[in-house]
Amino acid sequence: MKTIVLVLFSFLLFSCSKEAEIKFKGSSYYLDMEMAKLNSTKVDKWRVGPLRKQLVSKGVTTNISFPQIDRESLDRLITEFGVNAWLIRVRRRAYSVNTTVGYIYIPLVVPGTQSENKYRRHQIKGGVFSLFFSAAAVSKRFENFECPAFNHDRLITSVDISTSGNSNEVLYNGVTDNVAVQAPVVEFNYAGNILNAGESLVGDYDVDLALYNFKLKERKSNFVTLNTSVAIKKESRITINGCEGFKIPPKEEDVDRAKLFRWSK
Repeated sequence: MKTIVLVLFSFLLFSCSKEAEIKFKGSSYYLDMEMAKLNSTKVDKWRVGPLRKQLVSKGVTTNISFPQIDRESLDRLITEFGVNAWLIRVRRRAYSVNTTVGYIYIPLVVPGTQSENKYRRHQIKGGVFSLFFSAAAVSKRFENFECPAFNHDRLITSVDISTSGNSNEVLYNGVTDNVAVQAPVVEFNYAGNILNAGESLVGDYDVDLALYNFKLKERKSNFVTLNTSVAIKKESRITINGCEGFKIPPKEEDVDRAKLFRWSK
């Protein structure tokens, strides 16, 4: 319930926030992205083991702000250019190599307000996305195990938002920027937008934004790398007592949960 409340709170409706500058030139548009940024990040706690008394981490959840667009320009993006969402790409930065962790889309306007009447649309101000360890990201079923799968035993002890001295580049749409996205894109969900970041999360994560059509699975602009990034600096390994020898139970069987543990005496 807390997760859903957090997400709903983060998807604030368009209000009197400062509007980003956008220019239309023929079949193209140019959008100032200075308002796009990562605001905060927090560790997602995970109580595990017999009686749920031991603490590890599921991963981290980060808040992101989107540029706010005036009503007339928003209507043009939707009706003339077929834009209906933001596309978020997360990349793990390591030396000179960047690895794509995954893609998530968040609607441009609040679901249920995509009316043809521009005065009834409500632009989404921001959202959240999560980078989870594999043991929690695979499925809700895995996340609910008392003993984490894959021998997961990690506790994140240091995470922050890093800011570079650079400005965000301009987002634009040109002839070559209507591109089909072949990679899987995590579908928007109020209960959480989760990417599987692997067995260890330590590293720096760049976030790229583009405009998107989630029905056509088509990117509608270039990607802009935000000048804020997620820095997961340190994680510790924890001994989870009572979970020695844990095996993932068969999905379709009603497993006697007491047999999942080797209880300490």
